[in-house]
Amino acid sequence: MAIEFNFNRLQNLYIATLHSFDKAMAFDIEIGRGRFLFMMYLSDEDKESKDMLFVYMRNTRILRKIKMYGNHKKGDFKVFINEEVKDRFIQELQLIPNGGEFDFICFLNQLNENIPLEITQDIKVRTLRNNRDIIRTLNVIDEAEKTVLIGDRHLSVGTPQDKTLRKLYLYTNASAEDVTHLIKLLKKLNRTVAWTTEDNNYRVADIREMINSLNGSEN
Repeated sequence: MAIEFNFNRLQNLYIATLHSFDKAMAFDIEIGRGRFLFMMYLSDEDKESKDMLFVYMRNTRILRKIKMYGNHKKGDFKVFINEEVKDRFIQELQLIPNGGEFDFICFLNQLNENIPLEITQDIKVRTLRNNRDIIRTLNVIDEAEKTVLIGDRHLSVGTPQDKTLRKLYLYTNASAEDVTHLIKLLKKLNRTVAWTTEDNNYRVADIREMINSLNGSEN
């Protein structure tokens, strides 16, 4: 039988992610020997992942998607942990057998209590960049094979897509502040960014130069 649990401490980060420019969140939690990477993607474009909690377990290198139910804005993040996922969590902890019974609910409460109430943009971006090889497998970025920024483009139809713009945090070395500024400008001017693969030998676009150019086009 699945175990029901509410990760209610996700509320603050969930609301912050909804208001962010990339609609993405990632953070690490350590419980004993277990190392867990939590990720959420909340853009309207994230149809397959919008109510999913991605958990990557670093020791065992296992990723699991856990469906979240309830009114998240009011702090309801109800999940149902099946036996397979429960076993994966326990394996990640690398417990030393002592003959006692493991209290899984206590462990879930520890996970919940260790969810941060806030994360700075710099720390979030660093976490995203450090884990981009994992993130590219989640279907939360467009054209994951294209990682070289080559410039911005005008959109005659539609609006800039979060799944394209969030790549700026993953695949550039610019500061979080500069990337956020660039995304604000792109959305304001209805422009997007173009990417290519490494083997095409394009000159990598400079984000500061792009910001200056877009600021000029505003005037």
